[in-house]
Formats: sequence, structure tokens, C-alpha cells
Amino acid sequence: MGWGGLGRRVAGWLPLVLALAGAAFAQPSCPPLPPPAGATIEVHPQQANQLRAIVAAASAGTTILLHDGLYAMNQGDYLSRLEFTTPNVTLRSLSGNRDAVVLDGAYQTHELLAIHASGVTIADLTLERAYDHPVHVTGTTGEIITGVRLHNLRIVDPGEQAVKVHAASTNGYVDYGILECSVIELTAAGRAQVRNDCYTGGFDAHGARGWIIRRNRFSGFWCESGLSEHAVHLWRSSRDSLVEENVILDCTRGIGFGLGASFSGDRVYPDNPYPGVGYLGHIDGVIRNNFVAAADPALFASEYGFDAGIALEQARGAKVVHNSVAATAAPFSAIEWRFGNTLADIQNNLVTHNLRPRDGNPQATVAGNLEWAPTNWFENVAAGDLHLSPGAGEPLGAGVPLPAGLADTDFDGDPRGTPPDVGADELTVPLLADGFETGNLSRWSGWYGAS
Repeated sequence: MGWGGLGRRVAGWLPLVLALAGAAFAQPSCPPLPPPAGATIEVHPQQANQLRAIVAAASAGTTILLHDGLYAMNQGDYLSRLEFTTPNVTLRSLSGNRDAVVLDGAYQTHELLAIHASGVTIADLTLERAYDHPVHVTGTTGEIITGVRLHNLRIVDPGEQAVKVHAASTNGYVDYGILECSVIELTAAGRAQVRNDCYTGGFDAHGARGWIIRRNRFSGFWCESGLSEHAVHLWRSSRDSLVEENVILDCTRGIGFGLGASFSGDRVYPDNPYPGVGYLGHIDGVIRNNFVAAADPALFASEYGFDAGIALEQARGAKVVHNSVAATAAPFSAIEWRFGNTLADIQNNLVTHNLRPRDGNPQATVAGNLEWAPTNWFENVAAGDLHLSPGAGEPLGAGVPLPAGLADTDFDGDPRGTPPDVGADELTVPLLADGFETGNLSRWSGWYGAS
């Protein structure tokens, strides 16, 4: 077939291509956890006041299965906090429906879940209205805990950070955990309960190594006055974090590696990955394939508005690649990097506003990015859907090549083209019924109209 025939064939398929490109927004999902392999304990809502003792007595390998219903966890102070001190204990719903099992702190219980052991899994639940943190993961003195898994949760209206990961006083770090496929949100009702100059946020980790934050949806973390923490924040010498395929909607600050020019008493790694550099707020790590969007007029009217989509502060070795940051009003910066120990790769990001190096002479390799993108290049900014619209021509095939393994797929898990599209979405169409291979739409745009 000549190029003219191929062009006419593509022209006939174009309505299907456009319809597929505008399909309903669906965030990448995670497969459900496998059935429990060890001992199980079933608990009903009327046993809520016994749940703390059940968790404390569970042996390693036990799965506690919660029947559907509301579990009132508002017995005051820390009395009803569930403390996990035994490794490899799981708490999950029996039905697998996170919306059907609700642990409610009614702003009376400071924390709902306190985790101090390796291999603890929390899955398929809703956690709401903790006075402080719904989930607080803390190492024990002199011991690093690993393998905490937070899966398919809905966390609503935390009084402070929704998930807090914090070291114990002496080397009690929390490493190699995962927060995945969860919804974490602050509503208008919950915003009224936030204290201490808007001391709230989504996920906040201090001195943590190897955490994965993926396929979550964060929304609403802002206050009328005061500066909210980030939707996702890893700092105080956290290391090797992977933040990918998240949707962050209407939050004052999106994703942060590091905070501030210096802190005292932060984590020191025996291998000293960057000798002689000085304080590092974050070491290495990847931020890729995230949608960060802001469109709420109330957010823009608040004291700090939309401050930053992605921020690096004393972040050395960070790679910020193939993210999309879109807003209907100007932020302070879409992506920013600051302070003299920052050395980062910022590549193939698509933003509606500005990339901004800030104070302290930070260093970055900046390539393949597109600034000042119009909002109509995205499917639906107000919904956090930053898939490319069919009319978004300039990002297609405009990215620079990246090392293999860094960003081989996009927000949806689709393979990247060569060259890749800019941003978190690679605009693709599927294999058509007759078996003709389609691939990346940026190649189609060159064929369409040929004669």
C-alpha cells in the first residue's frame, strides 16, 4: 500500500481514534490482594471496642477480617488506637469493599492505626476523622522496620497528615513500604477541623528509604489560611522514593522531595552516597507519570493558593520525568527546585505554567519539557484527568530519550513511543480489528492527510 492509501485509511479510522482518546477517565488499578494464607479472625462492627485487644493479641501471620459496617473508634485519646507491634499481621475487610468498612475516630481518637512492626498490611478499609493521623507508622528504637503495605484504602478528613511515617528517636527508621491504590481526601467539613496553621497533608515521611507511592488519588489538601503540607512529601533525608501514577487534585502543594535548606539530626546513611555535599533533604528517587491538577476557585482564593505542583529542596539525584501539571489559574510554580545541594533531572514534563529554579543556585538537567501548555490540551483539568486531548499536537513525539527503565511506560502503563510524548500520558490507540498495528498517535498525526 502506498502512503496515499495509508493516509486515506487512517482518515477513515480517525473518528474511532478520537473517540478512544476521549474515553472516560480511569486511573490505573491494582490487583486485589490474594486470600489470606494463614490464620484468620473475623470481627463484626459491634466488637469495635474489642478490636484493639484483638489486634494486640494477634500472632504473626494472622489476618483480621472486618465485616461490613461502621466501627466507632471514638473512645477518647489513644484508648481505641489499634497498635500493631507484631510483624506480619494484616487488617482488611472481609468483603474487599473499602467503602463498606469504616473506622471512624469522630475527632476524638488521636490516631486510628499505629504501626510499629515489619510486614503489617492494612487493606480495603475506610479510615476517617482521626484527630491527628489516621495511620502513623513509626520504627522502634534501634530497629528499622520494613514492608508495611497500605493498599486500597479510603482515608477521609484527617486532623493532621493522613499517613505519617516517622523514625523513632534512635535509628528506628521505616523503610521499603508502599501506599497504593488509595483515595486520600480532605473535604470542606474536614477542613474546618484542621488546626495549627493548616498542619495537614496526604502522605508525609521523615528519613524513610525506598517507599513507593503509586496509583493513589489525593484531593483537597488546602486551607483558607495557613500553608498545607504536600499531598505527597518525603523529606529529612528520605531516600530512593518512587512516586508514580498518582492523581493529585486541588492541593496547595503536590509532590515534595525535601523541605528547607537544612535540618539538624536527620538520617545519616553508612554508605554516604554523596560525600562532602552537606545536608540533603532527599537522596535520589523518582517522580514520574503523575497528574497534578488544580481548578477549584476556592483553592486559588485561599491564602497560599496553588503553590507548587512538584518541589525539590536540597534533593540530590532526583529524577522528575514525564509528569503533567495543569492549573486553571497561575501557581507560584508548576515545578520548582531550590537550594545549592539540589542536583536533579527534570525532563519531559508538560505544564500549563512555569518551571522555576529558586534560591541557592540549584542545579538541574532540564530537557524535553513544555511550559505554558493550554488547558485544552488535557481531557478535564477540573477532574484531574490530564490525559492528552486529541487536539494536543505539540507534546506528541516531542520528548527527549531517557535511560531504559526510567519511564518506559506512561500513567496508564502504555509503552512510550520513540521519541516519547511529553507529559504523563502517551497518546495511543489500540490494535484495530483487522490486526493493523497502530501504536503512538504522534506517528498517526504525520500519516493523516497524506496523499
